[in-house]
Amino acid sequence: MANLDPLIRFQKYKMDEKQRFIARLFAEAENIYNHKKRMLDEVAAERTFADRSMDPWVITGFLGYQGLMKKRVALINKEIERIEARIAIAQDDLRDEFIELKKFEIVQRRRLERERKRLEKLEAQMFDAIAIEGFRRRLAEEGLKVLETV
Repeated sequence: MANLDPLIRFQKYKMDEKQRFIARLFAEAENIYNHKKRMLDEVAAERTFADRSMDPWVITGFLGYQGLMKKRVALINKEIERIEARIAIAQDDLRDEFIELKKFEIVQRRRLERERKRLEKLEAQMFDAIAIEGFRRRLAEEGLKVLETV
C-alpha cells in the first residue's frame, strides 16, 4: 500500500501555484479597472470643462477627445472580458485540482484508518494471548500448589 503523502503534497503545491496565478490575474484585473476608472474620471473632468466653456474649439476638441476615449474604453472593456475569462478558467482549474486533492486525502485517510484498525486488532490479539498465557501460568501454579498440599 503506497503512501500518498508525497502526492498530496504535490497536489497542494500545484493548488498553491494556481492560487498565486489567480491572485496575479485579479491584480491585473484590478489595474485594468483602475485604469478605466481614471480614464472615465478624466473624460468627466474634460466634459465639465467643455460644458463651462463657450469656445467652439474647446467643444469640438472635446468631441474628438471623447470619441478617442470611447475607443480606448472599448478596448479596455475587451481586455476586461479577456481577463475575466482567464480568471474563470483558472478558477475552474483550481476547483478541479481541489477535487483531486480531496480524493487523495480521502483515500489516504481511509488507508490510515484501515491500518489503525488492523494494528488495534493485532494489539488486542497480542494482549489476549498474554492474558491467556498469564491465566494458564496461574492455573499451573495453583495446580502445582494443590498437588503439593495433597
